[in-house]
Amino acid sequence: MQLNDNLPSPLDAKVIETICHQQGCDIDVTVLQSVDSTNTWIMQEAQSSRPKLCAAEHQTTGRGRRGKTWHSPNSGITFSVAVSSSRPVSWFNGLSLLTGAVLCDRLRKVGAIDAMLKWPNDVLVNGAKLSGILIESVAPSSGAGDSDTLIVVGIGINYLRGSEARQIDQANTDLFQLCGKSLPDRSELIAQIASQVVQVVEGDVPQSVRDLAQIWPQYDALSGQELSVEHAGQKLTGISAGIDPTGAMRLQTKNGIQVLTSADIANR
Repeated sequence: MQLNDNLPSPLDAKVIETICHQQGCDIDVTVLQSVDSTNTWIMQEAQSSRPKLCAAEHQTTGRGRRGKTWHSPNSGITFSVAVSSSRPVSWFNGLSLLTGAVLCDRLRKVGAIDAMLKWPNDVLVNGAKLSGILIESVAPSSGAGDSDTLIVVGIGINYLRGSEARQIDQANTDLFQLCGKSLPDRSELIAQIASQVVQVVEGDVPQSVRDLAQIWPQYDALSGQELSVEHAGQKLTGISAGIDPTGAMRLQTKNGIQVLTSADIANR
């Protein structure tokens, strides 16, 4: 890749689309200079049956899980993939874990060799956040007949942080720090990840989650750690015990295994 004054080459829609097509992924690609949120934009614009991808050089109001902010500098990687599906939203339970596994596999190949997944949607390297995932869906409007549900997978990867790193309220890292002069091209990396994400969304998601549960230790950033968890207004403490076949987190507490489908987690 070319680095001029420490800035990466601009995102290239043609490169992203070409690589996706080479991977067997027929997708419409849009690259924006600036946008409020790639997830928001793509939910408003994706109207065709073909998968769609939106990548942006900069997000002004990037969103993370539970309303948190995703800081998006001009030298980052921020994109969303939208896929229409006739499946119910419940079919996609665990999709953030599958996306996280895709990210870990790809990021390890480009130099982030210790990338692991913190349930349910953060990629960490030695405890520092490298990437985040936001899954959203748009159900057919009332009276829409056979209209499909739109599944949106938003991904942010810290690529080359600047002063915005000080705004992040947790330990964080980026690909520049991890890969140095071997930094991957952003457009190529987006294409490689997006084509796999589309394949996952269009596949048998429940079976893929069951398969992932069998090899979860390969990705589990919380394995065996003592955690403090807020779930349904209650605080629980226990030892992380992996995931069940649906992708729910298993927490070993003094009262036995608790299975959590949604929770905020803090390491103790």
